[in-house]
Amino acid sequence: MNKSLIIISLLVVFVVIQNIIFQGSLLIVVQSIALVLFLFFTSQIALAEGKSFYHKEQYKTLSKILLVLLPFFLISLNSWSDFRQPGLFRNPNITSHLSVMILPFILLGLDQKRYKVFAVIIVVLITTITASRSSVLAFSLGLLTYIFVTIFPKSNFFTLFVLLASVLGISIYSVEIAEWVSGNFSSLVSSSDSRLLDTGYNGRDVLMQLALERFESQPIIGLGFDGVKFDSGSGHVLGTHNGLIETLIKFGIIGAFIFSLFCSSLIWMTSKHIPRFKAATIMSLATIFSLSTNSSTFFVLNYLFIYSLLLVYLGYRVQDSNENELSIEH
Repeated sequence: MNKSLIIISLLVVFVVIQNIIFQGSLLIVVQSIALVLFLFFTSQIALAEGKSFYHKEQYKTLSKILLVLLPFFLISLNSWSDFRQPGLFRNPNITSHLSVMILPFILLGLDQKRYKVFAVIIVVLITTITASRSSVLAFSLGLLTYIFVTIFPKSNFFTLFVLLASVLGISIYSVEIAEWVSGNFSSLVSSSDSRLLDTGYNGRDVLMQLALERFESQPIIGLGFDGVKFDSGSGHVLGTHNGLIETLIKFGIIGAFIFSLFCSSLIWMTSKHIPRFKAATIMSLATIFSLSTNSSTFFVLNYLFIYSLLLVYLGYRVQDSNENELSIEH
């Protein structure tokens, strides 16, 4: 057992009570409870397997396998547009998001810098051909946090918290920052037709505004898992494309507060990691928090958040396993 699991249990209880109040469809009830319980099962499995994952060097084997598979993400099985390729998973955002989320696992088990550089180059190529702006931002910020913690392996909870808060802040205001850069370096932007240099919201600001207005109708306990769907008017159901706002709408202030406590506990656990795991885990957390400002990441079926959870809990179990890890990293 771990203290963070108490917070997960609180979130499960909250979701059950919320569903009793709303009495929604059976499908929504099952989905909401299952997705929250998934946090519990994932953390329990990772806690149970953490020491084996480290002592048997399974993390090194996993890194090598993923490194071999990563270049295949560049293959596009279908067409998308003149400026974007969909990559292996037939959708540019899905392919690029997966690539940036598995990169920390790859870097975790590689000892030689040339292989790490190779993995980073492949992800750069993937995010370039898919032209996923959210992935480029998340990848860049995640890599910077990885470098920071590699240089400062003794970073404590406060340092990591400030680091991730900065990542979140930059990601939230990324469009405004991009507009400022565009205004000051207009010649660079005008000389390229790349989608990566587009500084617009692509309509997502409208969805976020609608979502916040809906949230205001029931802010305390939220609107449940069925409250984040929007009818586009053309027969398509859209989400908010923002994991933070979706969490706020689904859980309300009470549930969002509990989830915030859970995220804080993950950062605290990461601060207890040995250097190798700490650098990879903080990169994963920075990446997922950045992606959450531009896409659905928490409590949805793709559940990219699970990648970060695995690293947090696997790394937490090996914190006292090898005192020589510091000397190895140096």
